[in-house]
Amino acid sequence: MAGEHVLIVDDEPNIRALLARLCRREGYDAVTAEDGAAAMRCLEAREPDICIADLRLPDTDGLQILRRVKERYPDCEVIVLTAYGDLATAVDALRLGAYDYLQKPVSDLETFVNTLSRALERRQLARDNVRLLRGLQEANRELELRRRQQLQYIDYIGQAMSCALNGREVSRVLIRAILESVDCDAAAVLVLRQNGDAAPWAQIGGRRNLSPEATCELVEALFAPLPEPLRCTPQELRVEVLPGEERIDTDLGGWPLAEATLLEVRGDAEGVAVMARHAQQPWAEEALGFFRVLATQGGIALANARLFARTRDLATRDGVTGIYNHRHFFEMLEAEISRSERHNLPLAVIMLDLDRGGAGDGSAGRGMGLKAINDTFGHQAGDRLLGEVAAYLESTVRRADTIARYGGDEFVILAPQTGRDEALALAERVRRQLARTSFDVAGKAIRLTASVGVSVFRPGAGDTAGAVVSRADQGLYLAKERGGDQECLVEAAN
Repeated sequence: MAGEHVLIVDDEPNIRALLARLCRREGYDAVTAEDGAAAMRCLEAREPDICIADLRLPDTDGLQILRRVKERYPDCEVIVLTAYGDLATAVDALRLGAYDYLQKPVSDLETFVNTLSRALERRQLARDNVRLLRGLQEANRELELRRRQQLQYIDYIGQAMSCALNGREVSRVLIRAILESVDCDAAAVLVLRQNGDAAPWAQIGGRRNLSPEATCELVEALFAPLPEPLRCTPQELRVEVLPGEERIDTDLGGWPLAEATLLEVRGDAEGVAVMARHAQQPWAEEALGFFRVLATQGGIALANARLFARTRDLATRDGVTGIYNHRHFFEMLEAEISRSERHNLPLAVIMLDLDRGGAGDGSAGRGMGLKAINDTFGHQAGDRLLGEVAAYLESTVRRADTIARYGGDEFVILAPQTGRDEALALAERVRRQLARTSFDVAGKAIRLTASVGVSVFRPGAGDTAGAVVSRADQGLYLAKERGGDQECLVEAAN
């Protein structure tokens, strides 16, 4: 593609000039605006194919630009520019219809060019879908009323899938749409790579409740269009069978006719959709056309859900360790305190701070704390060590407990339904096992110790999240003053 019109809105001249130069190098027609007022004049003068807008402008914000663009030119794709602190606003932009966001400063020029190219491809894909739908409508004039209803339904389904913010919601809506709009007896969706899922999973639904044999045949059909590198064994695939619309104990069994298609966006496979029926007569072209349109919408919706999950993780996860960050920990603590008050259950907060000197094994890492490791081996080695400690903590605590990085080399454990004695036992177990664990730093085996502070929230005592954390912090510093490698509980004042 070349010659597409790109509007760049940013109050920093250097960024405007850089992005405009990159666009023109790729063959696009680029215009720039330094603020919201100039952007509005550009929008009045000409429809852009792509709008790139900074979230912070002198006279308005990027969300206002996004709303105006989508109101005036619904097909225009919008990419927002955001600083790290604006990630929450970037999530709002995605909800309002932005295609993607880029963090400032824009240092990875190849990523920018690729993002712009993918956005234009998506716009072209949307136009192709419109042409397909129009072609289907014109194919048979005597079905005009039914076609209109079907087009309205597809638009409704597309909006429903676009509003779904996780893969399972998208999959359920897609299965329901296939069953309601196409003459088939069952539908299935395989999802390959949603955030937080260790393996692919599938949902299967039918007009009737499905027998195990019918379910297995649908699973085989889901794997058929997948390239070999993307396949897994049936044992690795988690399958959820949705209840049938007709309350019959079993279906008729067997699928003489099954149609499968990849759910893909810009050549990247997000999953597979299958429709199947017991009748052996071939699918009508109309049915196949609607199935492909629904599959296209489903692929885009799954990609959006994955992007939303990635953005949410950036806002809640620590960039070094991958566990929850300080801000999100307090959000979870507030929620757990409310739950503890409702159900009259205690909870514990356990804070750990790596000691400056740990026990060594005779290697060059003997007795080194995090600061010494950073100074000796570099901050990358220190960051890797923090990641290993976070992984150790996640493998050591209970499944219901939550780990977060509090700051520096401090970690915090949120332990629901945990009283005084249980909290102390948990803190001691984590501390002792940490001291016995060997960590690799630049090829040197070292051991670490930690000072641990413990506090317990008791319902009905008027305690707050800040007070609970403050007591755990006090306990941590008491443990350090007493020589480290120990835990200390600080009780609430009566």
